[in-house]
Amino acid sequence: MKLSITYLYTIFKYGYPPEPADDFKALAYIENMCFHNLEMEALGPEHAQGVWDNRRDLKKALDDHGIHVHNFCGVDPDLVSLDDTKRQAAYDRFPRVAELAAYLGAETLHLASYSPPVQYVGDKPYALGETYKFGDTYRVRIPDAFDWIKVWAVLVESCRFTADVAAKHGRTIIMEPRVGEIICSVDSMIRLINDVARPNFKANFDTGHFSAQRENVPLALAKLRGKFANIHVSDNDPKTTDHLPIGDGVIDWAEFLRLLKVQNYTGYLGLDLGNRPTLVDDLKRSADTLHELAAAQGIQLER
Repeated sequence: MKLSITYLYTIFKYGYPPEPADDFKALAYIENMCFHNLEMEALGPEHAQGVWDNRRDLKKALDDHGIHVHNFCGVDPDLVSLDDTKRQAAYDRFPRVAELAAYLGAETLHLASYSPPVQYVGDKPYALGETYKFGDTYRVRIPDAFDWIKVWAVLVESCRFTADVAAKHGRTIIMEPRVGEIICSVDSMIRLINDVARPNFKANFDTGHFSAQRENVPLALAKLRGKFANIHVSDNDPKTTDHLPIGDGVIDWAEFLRLLKVQNYTGYLGLDLGNRPTLVDDLKRSADTLHELAAAQGIQLER
């Protein structure tokens, strides 16, 4: 298995979304923390255009710092818009995202299901241009014309489309579960994977979000066996959605890693920690803890 760092580090350091130039500045800090695998994101069409325009220089900078981009996420909520015109425009943008991911060498392309089309009273989950935070509760008003069957059908259609585009590049699409969004639980993820029915469509297993959803994380791993192609790791206390350093929450990491060994998982564990003044120390401490726990299970964890 390989240890990586997610794009949350860049987001928390430079803003949501960061400027394209910030991607270059973040690489030196990531290298100094001794991480050699990275998840990158394109946060909306404007930021995606900036990453595209700088792709050649970015690839060179990644090589110079000895950093491999293994997962690339193109954030575009219109991919699941119920407005056919908006959704088609997002479909038209996605092939470039897939091409960019392939150019950078990413094995997987990362999706989110986004929040359902309801009216939010107060905060809305993960809104671009706002402070990035893990929300604990959301209050909603359900429109009279709300149609869950249509919401689900559009999500399935979108996932099939993106999987087919990714397949042309030999890449796998992975779906992120997040509290407050359409896909938030293990069972909703399994249903989506079954309904999409594409061999290159799998889950991004996220320990923090599953725990916050009050899933038993090792049991979730067993239920999703063979259905995930990347893992986000953070600890959690289900009283909140906070993504804590490894060992600071309630997740049974020894059993989690034991199951990964049983399942012959050889992919990435991406540290996906929440924003605290001690974030850099949290990342380093979490990496050290995972190395110790993996070694106890006879697992080689590359950094």
